[in-house]
Amino acid sequence: MKALAEVLIHKEETASTNDDLKVLAAAGDAVEGTVVMAERQTAGRGRKGAEWFHAEGAGLAFSVLVEPRWSKERWGWVSLAAGLAVAEALETFGFAPEIKWPNDVWLGGKKCCGILVEAPGEQVVVGVGLNVNGVEFPKGLEATSLEGEAGVPMNRDRVLEAVWRRLLDVMGRTPEAIAEEVWSRLAWREVDVEVRMDGELRRGRIRAFGANGELWVDSDGALLVISEAGSVRAAE
Repeated sequence: MKALAEVLIHKEETASTNDDLKVLAAAGDAVEGTVVMAERQTAGRGRKGAEWFHAEGAGLAFSVLVEPRWSKERWGWVSLAAGLAVAEALETFGFAPEIKWPNDVWLGGKKCCGILVEAPGEQVVVGVGLNVNGVEFPKGLEATSLEGEAGVPMNRDRVLEAVWRRLLDVMGRTPEAIAEEVWSRLAWREVDVEVRMDGELRRGRIRAFGANGELWVDSDGALLVISEAGSVRAAE
C-alpha cells in the first residue's frame, strides 16, 4: 500500500473536494486511494445537495477515490462501507460509534460524520466530512465532534490516515462481510422507527439489509424496503 503522503492533495480552499477528485479521475490523473483534502469548501454538500457544516482547521473534509471489486449492481454498498471504515477507524481511538443508515456516523447519539458517494464512471468518489475538533456548532444542528466526546483535541493527521487506511481495507471485503459488521454498529437497530412512504408514516423495526444495502423494516408483518435516505427516523 502507498503511503498517504504519496496520494494526498491538500488545498487551503476549494469548491468541493468531490468535484476536484472527479475531474482528476476523468483525466486519468488519480489512482485508487488518491485523496483531495481542503481546509475550506465553498460548495461542500451532503446527500441531496444539503450543505455540510465544516469548521475550518478543526474538522476534516476530504474525498477518496476507490475502485469497488463488486458488480455495479452492488455499488449501493459503498456508502455503508465508507461508514464502516470511519467507524472502525474511530474505534482505534477508543470511541464507540454507530452507523446511521445509509451515510452518517454518530457518537453519543449525535452526528459526527457525513458521507457523500458519487460514481462518475468506473471509479467511485467517497466524500467524508468529519468533525474532529471544536465543540460549538450552529444552533439547531444535532452534531458532535471527536473532541467533544473525548474531552481533548485530536490529531487530525492521525485521524485522516486511520480513516483512509480503513476505507481501502473495507473496500476489499465482500458486501456480505460489510453487512455483518455494519449491522453490529447500526443505530436504531433495537428500537422502533418511523418510516415515511408514499406520504404515509408507518412504525416498525429494522430487520435486515437488502441485496444492495437497502433497509428492510418490519411494520406489523409487512416488509418495507427503504432505499431513500431521510425516510427513516427513531420513533417518538
